[in-house]
Amino acid sequence: MAQATTGGATVGDPAVRVEEHDRLLVLRAGAPVPVGDAYVDDLVRVLRWAGDPTVTLLSDPGTMAQADFWPRLTGLLDSLRASGRTAVRLAMAGTGGERPGHPALARRIADGWGVTVEAPAAAVHTVPGGSLYAPGGWLGFAPGAASPVPIGARCPRPAWEVALDAVPGRTAGGHVIEPIPAGLLLRPARAPGTVVGDLYHTVPLDPRRLTVVVGGLPGDEVAADDVAGLLSVLPEPVRDSVRLAPGGPGDLLPLAQHVADRLGAAVVAATGLPLLTDGPSGGTRGVRSVVLGADGAPGWLPFVNAAECHPDREPRLLGCAAPLPGADRTPDGAVRLTDRWWVTVTRAGLSVGAHGAVRPGAGLAVGPEGPVVEAGVPGERPDHSLWPALDRLLGSLPPQVCASATLQVYGTTADDAPALRELATRHGVRTQAPPAPAPTASGGAEVLPYARTPVAEVTPAAVPRTAADPVAAPDLAGAWEHLIRGREEAAPRRPLVLDPPAGPDLDEAWEYLSRRPTPAAASAEGRTPRPGPPRPGATEPVRPAPARSSFRAGHRSSPAEHTALRLLAGPAWERHAPAVARALGRLPAMADAEREAAEADLTALRLYLDEAGGLLDHHALAAACHGRDDRLLPFAACLVSALRRLPTHRGAVLRGAGSALPHAEDPENDPLRPGTVLRDRAPLGGVRAAGGAGRPPGPRYAIWSVTGRLARPLFHAPDGPEEVQEVVFAPGTPFMILDVRRGGPSPVVLLRELPASGGAPASAPGQDTNAELGEADRAALAGLDEALRGRAGQTGGGGWPERCAGSVGEGP
Repeated sequence: MAQATTGGATVGDPAVRVEEHDRLLVLRAGAPVPVGDAYVDDLVRVLRWAGDPTVTLLSDPGTMAQADFWPRLTGLLDSLRASGRTAVRLAMAGTGGERPGHPALARRIADGWGVTVEAPAAAVHTVPGGSLYAPGGWLGFAPGAASPVPIGARCPRPAWEVALDAVPGRTAGGHVIEPIPAGLLLRPARAPGTVVGDLYHTVPLDPRRLTVVVGGLPGDEVAADDVAGLLSVLPEPVRDSVRLAPGGPGDLLPLAQHVADRLGAAVVAATGLPLLTDGPSGGTRGVRSVVLGADGAPGWLPFVNAAECHPDREPRLLGCAAPLPGADRTPDGAVRLTDRWWVTVTRAGLSVGAHGAVRPGAGLAVGPEGPVVEAGVPGERPDHSLWPALDRLLGSLPPQVCASATLQVYGTTADDAPALRELATRHGVRTQAPPAPAPTASGGAEVLPYARTPVAEVTPAAVPRTAADPVAAPDLAGAWEHLIRGREEAAPRRPLVLDPPAGPDLDEAWEYLSRRPTPAAASAEGRTPRPGPPRPGATEPVRPAPARSSFRAGHRSSPAEHTALRLLAGPAWERHAPAVARALGRLPAMADAEREAAEADLTALRLYLDEAGGLLDHHALAAACHGRDDRLLPFAACLVSALRRLPTHRGAVLRGAGSALPHAEDPENDPLRPGTVLRDRAPLGGVRAAGGAGRPPGPRYAIWSVTGRLARPLFHAPDGPEEVQEVVFAPGTPFMILDVRRGGPSPVVLLRELPASGGAPASAPGQDTNAELGEADRAALAGLDEALRGRAGQTGGGGWPERCAGSVGEGP
């Protein structure tokens, strides 16, 4: 008997169900899918929009392995032929593949049922937005035909796909050109290739325009000549509609402008990678540009979707959408905040200025950290009317936008600091100082390119470097700010296991810093060189408790944090210098400032990996991240910054769980109930599953990693002994419990790393989501099962690295 299901009817035995959705039939084993299967709904919509008369049969390898799958498919084909259908598409892996003596399933169906059949030569994948992608190509089989006909890799087939036949595999400059569902990926030869399931394969296919994703993470830049060379081989109608998209956190607009100048034609550049997502304030679901973070993961939604670059005029903004207050708008999109101040969207965020003087739409470069709200005019101090206008603007923005935004006000002085600080605190935005104007040949000033410099890092003029004073004054003052917060803490700290004592290195760093600032510099900064006793009758100020670390994946350490770490590390800095120098030699060429930052980051990583029991080991790092000793926050900042420089590990990771797994008699109160989300405030370590054999028996975690970083390859000597492949996750990384298996000598908790944004369940740490396993959960579980298969008995005396054992998700 037919049963009602999502979007249609279910026919026959529920072991393998047939779900009917217009001309799409889904064969699925197991429980019915929840209401609102987005992939199916999108595919139905797109097939209907394309006017495709072919009946599509969609199934996955797990269902195809069921014993009653083939009888169910046979009965379905009989029914379709009886109803007069003459064309069938098998969206099933391998159904079009042939080898001598083994005709394809599609050929047998075409000949046996007298219908034309389309089938993939190998794998087939659903793509967000509603399309099917077969990397090995789709093949068309006609009844009695001697050989199949290639019909492209994408379904429905876009008009631009035939133009890809003329595209070579490499550009003249040696860059690699790879196919993806939405079009092409152009990358340097040294960069990793794209694989099915990565972010580039989730870019929705646009049937009207070819998408060319350019480059990748920092260091994987592509020259404009290579992009122009690729576009020049395309037919003019296809070339005129191409959309360039950034494959990493960099801003693509300058490259797109150069390409437009070389081709003498307009070029559209997306602000971020086009992905299927909600609107910037949780609005309508659709394809929007998403700016990628420094680690390559999806980040924030810009307010401008793309820009059209022309060889003879300023870029034209496309797809502007921002949650701006009020309805009083000018023709160019500016919105009135007050009688004096107006706001308009930019590619980087928002710009506030006087009427008729708001900054150009192309404006600042787009950065991975989040939107920038810039206000005022460079070189001119804003009047007091700006602060109420900014207050109204920030108060109208959604909280999630403010949480990732940075406020940059031009022309401010020390007298404006209280108003700026109060505004930032009330709305939860970051602040940063705009770049200083540089003198021009005519004696005027020009605005420097945008640079993200936190306000706390602007200090007295630099002093000459000497052997006795190797640290310049600006960096020194920033380091003072980092360390003084811990010494000013009024209430005594609780004695904690993870709270290391203040050792000689820390005390010496404090004494050094307390001597260095001159009285004039200290007065200018509003502080004394060293805290002294209160005056008689003075009220002791209330000191805030140390703030907990908010470092997350992609954090970039600052010069002040580099200097503070160097002072905290003391002799350990030089001890690790040779290994750090070798590691730097394996990274792409960098400017001096970036090289200094990389040196500090990698030194922090070495301290974390090799300073067990020292002042700056992983216990000290945990103390900083849990808010127990904020004097050590520079160590945490540089370590998290180092993670973005390391290769990503996608696969299984093992971690020791201690002596026993927690257990609750009441399943409803089980701390390890499937669906629970776990987080740690400190970095979390484990070992690759390939290196998990040889670990002692006992409870453990098996984690499916997406963004975990391989911690040691940069330091490994090619001729040295093989080292344990440690994987480190950034602080705050969420993990969801998929299953708990308590039997045997090595019980295991299976976890899946959740995306940092755009996919994690909306629950607090440790809160049960009460959600059934979805497609991504099942895929992760299958990967973990494969990694664990055969390892149950592989135990030995290797032991767990100290950083790679302990409960996940515990701590304040």
